[in-house]
Amino acid sequence: MHLNKNWYTHIITYLWIAIGVSSSVTLLNLFFSSLAPQSFFLERFLFPLLLEVIILIVLKKLIRLNTTVTPYFIIVGCQAIVMILFMVHYPVFYVMLSLFLMPVLISIFFLDLKLIDFSFYLSLAVFVGMKLLFPPLSMMSVIEVTTFSAILVSSYFLSRELTKRFSVVYTDMVISVEKEKELLYRNIYMEKLTKMDLATNLYNHKTFHEYLDELVAQCRKQPFNLSLGLMDLDRFKGINDRQGHGNGDKVIATAAAIIRDNLEANDFAARYGGEEFAVIFTEKSPEACLEILERIRTDLETAVFDTMPDEVVTMSIGFTPFTPKMSKTDLFEAADASLYSAKKNGRNQIQCAS
Repeated sequence: MHLNKNWYTHIITYLWIAIGVSSSVTLLNLFFSSLAPQSFFLERFLFPLLLEVIILIVLKKLIRLNTTVTPYFIIVGCQAIVMILFMVHYPVFYVMLSLFLMPVLISIFFLDLKLIDFSFYLSLAVFVGMKLLFPPLSMMSVIEVTTFSAILVSSYFLSRELTKRFSVVYTDMVISVEKEKELLYRNIYMEKLTKMDLATNLYNHKTFHEYLDELVAQCRKQPFNLSLGLMDLDRFKGINDRQGHGNGDKVIATAAAIIRDNLEANDFAARYGGEEFAVIFTEKSPEACLEILERIRTDLETAVFDTMPDEVVTMSIGFTPFTPKMSKTDLFEAADASLYSAKKNGRNQIQCAS
């Protein structure tokens, strides 16, 4: 609908330009006409200009309605303006005959064969009517009328063929764009499959290591705060055995959601293994990282599961900040050792690398 309105506005603008050019030429002809200046001004300039302006104002209001018949109103308005221009410039009506083609040509923009048919029959009816009722046109010979009719008919069939061709091209273009969009979405989905763990909507094991490699390399070149937290659900095998694997999957999904909800924009979370998670923190002090990890631990411990309301799920967390002397392996092993220490010392706690 919005695109149609733009087309309507462009057409109205072109009609304003046509009226402006016609009015300017008419005023120039004032000095060369044999009519009295006052009569010429009223009959050839002022009265036709008022009619044309009224037509365009009415068209402008109809365009705002933007209904299915709006293009037909535009064609009728255009035809009315053509009649007025033709009658104003009738001394050179052989030149002005080309104006009768304008409604048919304008209808091409709407890619509507019915509208083209309407424009053609309207132009033909107006031409025949003016041939019978407008004296200057009655001077046309049979050959001249036949020639012009042939031009009008040729323009009609050309307009229909152009519309058909444009419609085919437009349809092909739409299909091509849709295929490109489908391919883009498919590529995005495939990329997501390679980077994400779909069960938790966290990054996967492979992406975690790739990202950590990159961050460690950057941190060596230009130091910034970098920390790693490793998490493991406590006694998860027992939950699966007691509650079933379906409930175990719910626990995994809930833990992932809690991790996502507590992280900030620059943080990175991954599902490292079955019930293991990893979080990479950047641009945060160790104290700020520990606060986030504590919230995650607490939120999971207090989480209530509808299908197993008596089950309390906890996690152990190992944490270590990166130091310039560390390699990626050093960083990961330090966090893993802290996680092992948390498990060994009673679970459901955070241990930091010393």
